[in-house]
Formats: sequence, structure tokens, C-alpha cells
Amino acid sequence: MLYRKGLEMECLMKPGRQKRFLSQATLMRLMKVCVIGDRRVVVEDKPVPVPGRGDVLVAMRACGICGTDIEKIAGNYSSTVLGHEAVGEVVSVGSEVEGVSVGERVFPHHHVPCYDCHYCRTGSETMCPHFSSSNIHPGGLSEFFVMPEWNIIHGGLFKLPGPMTYRTGTLIEPLACVLRGLDKLKLNSESTVTIVGAGPVGMLHIYALQSLGVKNIVAMDISKERCDFALAFGASSAGVPGDAMNMSIMSLTDGRGADASIIATGHPLATESGISCLRRGGSALQFGLPHPNTTLIHDISDIFRKEIQLLSTYSGVESDVAKAISMLDKKKGKADEMISHSFRLEDTPAAFYLAEKTGNAMKIIIEN
Repeated sequence: MLYRKGLEMECLMKPGRQKRFLSQATLMRLMKVCVIGDRRVVVEDKPVPVPGRGDVLVAMRACGICGTDIEKIAGNYSSTVLGHEAVGEVVSVGSEVEGVSVGERVFPHHHVPCYDCHYCRTGSETMCPHFSSSNIHPGGLSEFFVMPEWNIIHGGLFKLPGPMTYRTGTLIEPLACVLRGLDKLKLNSESTVTIVGAGPVGMLHIYALQSLGVKNIVAMDISKERCDFALAFGASSAGVPGDAMNMSIMSLTDGRGADASIIATGHPLATESGISCLRRGGSALQFGLPHPNTTLIHDISDIFRKEIQLLSTYSGVESDVAKAISMLDKKKGKADEMISHSFRLEDTPAAFYLAEKTGNAMKIIIEN
């Protein structure tokens, strides 16, 4: 077992060594890989990558499409690696890798910090210089990808629990990010929480808040279809952001306002909506990715007078992944209800078109 900060994590770094390799025929064939073309997704044929002595090669079985993937295609995000919500099966193990066997079903965490620098020692692990620089190659939206030695030796490779499907496994990474953010809000069962943006990550927040015992969950979205989905998924109430919804929240909380708002989209008006419905001393958590140069639209003196806390959260680390796996395993199948569409790898461009152009889709995944 590997331990981080007192939390036991089921990662694949146990004593014992097994050396397994792909056949030469497999290594010589081409595989399908999704790359960024001219502001669109293109499926190309590329050689199957060969893992190094400390690496593991994984066959992708399923991978979720994240909003950051869409932002990468639009040029609003620095990375060009597509796919980080991947799960799969180990098909080849480097000669120096210990405790990993061919055939094991795994979740490989794409970003892993060093756990030793100033950022890591002070609780800002996702700000570690190694965090964003580590990644699976060439990305989760490919037939095969390499889990690098750095990620493995720092605890980033996890076994999937036996009953967990690959479909459920695609929700591990985004749920880990959600749990890291929620931990900053210090909520309890009596808290009233507003979620602005009832898309896929909004649904995961509803799922996580319910699992943590929070009863009053208010969803906001400009899409009636998504508000309806949020109600069916477990939100206490849902509606379009604005004065009427704010009045509803005030009524629900005896005139106080929400204890916390989670802005599950990057639009600045969503951030404004999240702040405007808070009680005095409330907290707003920016979870969604804003476009570069986005400006906050709010009276700063109001934030000061009401002691509003503005928080943000970026990604998750191994302790969050372990919690996400445990939560998904305990509530078997519930989270899968938010998966609205599934595509084959070769049809990934159509999946991205659906994700970008319609508001009716919820979580979209690729299965292979």
C-alpha cells in the first residue's frame, strides 16, 4: 500500500515484480488517437507507444469528455493533450515496474505532484510545478496510452474495484476535483448550497453533496432541460438565475441567503449569480474554467461588507481520487445516471460536436 497524509490508497505499487510486454505485432500496428486540428478534433493513426522501463501501457476502455478538453480545442487552455478522465486495462509493464500486472483494470491519474515541494507541504499540491507537467501520453482519447514512471511512483495508478464498470470509472477524475473543492467549503448537513451551472460537473456536485449529507441543494441554469435533470438527479429546487431564484433562496433560508455557492461554469454572469445569492459570511467557489482575461463583475465593497469569501479550486490529487473511488463504489450505479451519451473512439468528433453545440447532453463518454 502507498500512504499519503494518513490516507490509505489502493494504488498499484505493491511489493513484487512482474514483467509483461505487448507482442511485437501489437507494437508495430497503428492505433487511433484524437488530436486537435483546426479548432476541431481529428482522429489520426499513430504507432502504439512503447512504455519505458518504469512505465505502464494502458488500453483505454472508456474516457469522459471534459469541459477543459473543449477549451483546449478552442485555444483557451495551454495544454493540447486530449482526454484525462480515462480508465482502462494494463497491457504492458516496463521492466522496472513493481506490483502491476497485465490485465488489471486501472484508473491512471494524469497529473501527480511531487509531495515534497513548498506547495505540496502547505496544502497547495495542485500548484506543484510537477503537477501540470506530468501527464499520460498521448492522452486518454486514444486506443493506448502510457502511464509514466513519475505518476506511478508518486501514487497515481489505482485499481478499479471489482464491481465498478468502466463507465462509472470515467467519473473518478471529475468527482475527485469536485471533492477537493467541497473540502474548502466546510459544509454540514444543514448547509444551503447553490450550484450555478447544471451541466455535468453541476450534477457531480449534487451527487457529492448528497453523499456528504447536505440536504438543501439549489441548482441554477439558463436551460430548463438541465434544471429538470437537476431536480430528477436530487436537487431540492432548480431554476433560472435571477431575482426570482434569489428570492426563493432567501425564503428557503429565513432571509439569510445561501451558505455557499459553487460556480460550475466559467461564465462571468454565473459567478455574479453565485455571489449575489450568498448570506453574510458565505463562500463562493469558482469551479468552472473561465476564459482568459475574464473579469469579475461585482461590487467589491459588497464583498468586503458582507465578508464574502471568494475561493477557487483546480483539479484534484491522489487523496481526492481515493475518496472519489470509494464514494462511487459505495453508491453503485447512481452516478451513471448522468451519462447521457456514449460514442466509439472513431466517432469522437461527433461527440465533441454534441458537447459544444447542444445544451441537452449531459455527460458524454467515449468507449473503446
